[in-house]
Amino acid sequence: MRICQLMASPGVGGMEKHVRELSLALAAAGHEVVLIGPAAFLATVPDHLDVPPMQRMAIPAHLSRFNPWLMFKVLLLLRKARCDIVHAHASKAAALLASVQRWIGAPTLATVHSVKRNLKPYRGMTHLIAVSKQVASAFTAERCSVVYNGIAQPLPAVLNLHEQFGVPEGMPVIISVGRLVEAKGFDVLLQAIDGLPVCLLIAGEGALRRSLLQRIRVLQSPTYCQLLGQRSDVTAILAAVDAVVIASRREGFSYVLNEALLCGARVLSTDVPVANEVLPAALIVPINDAAALRARLQHWLARPDVWQQQMQGAHAYAQQHMTLESMTKATIAVYQRLLQP
Repeated sequence: MRICQLMASPGVGGMEKHVRELSLALAAAGHEVVLIGPAAFLATVPDHLDVPPMQRMAIPAHLSRFNPWLMFKVLLLLRKARCDIVHAHASKAAALLASVQRWIGAPTLATVHSVKRNLKPYRGMTHLIAVSKQVASAFTAERCSVVYNGIAQPLPAVLNLHEQFGVPEGMPVIISVGRLVEAKGFDVLLQAIDGLPVCLLIAGEGALRRSLLQRIRVLQSPTYCQLLGQRSDVTAILAAVDAVVIASRREGFSYVLNEALLCGARVLSTDVPVANEVLPAALIVPINDAAALRARLQHWLARPDVWQQQMQGAHAYAQQHMTLESMTKATIAVYQRLLQP
């Protein structure tokens, strides 16, 4: 197949990671891949010697989705690319594709990466992919397939947390990972652990760093917390800690959960996708409820072996449905269904 991946968001995050890794995996599987997106994003897609080169086409993605020049540019590039299928990612790319699809003569597909209030950009697509069941619930089952984002199987290095970060001996170590923003719920997590004999590591950067540092300074003893900043060794940390905690107020798809499960880690999460679709109910707590999070964390930290047993189903599920290989196969299967006469 000749497949176009269309992205129009100028940011850097989970969606960009998804498009980059999916494109490389499709090329490695023998498909011709055309990438249309912001020049800054195209520059992040590496050329691998063992992967056929991908055709890259830049668009002025800083312009509004309603900008006539951007629409015309997308149409010109799509007609030039002459792909069998065009796959847009997120609402801006979907809106652009919807505005020009009548002139490209190929099935159109869009991946919905988070819960959306405005569904209009997706209505004209031939089919949709949702990254979670909750995201998919806004659409009919006939029009939308659920394909979890996948990552390459992690191979974490062995890490000594006490040597690496100087954390106190004798206390369980937990980690929470993400951008330091309100949506990730780090404020609720700090409230939940305040005064508990636990060491919390927070990996990530963001606008709330200063306020989180102020909150950390007034944590009651013996609680210990350290902001690690942006880390390139998160996988090794996930594999080394006693547990991973997701305290988010909202999520589209959590790559942290994905990595944690594939590393075999224990996980406790708020009631957000995809955790609430994969983990047993005993490992899910209400959003914005510090007291419930505190009680459940205390319960499971006192029973690490039972917690590990509770994780077995989720670990096995991740190996089957949340790897880069499984995501690529599922996406190709959707493409093939759309191309059937």
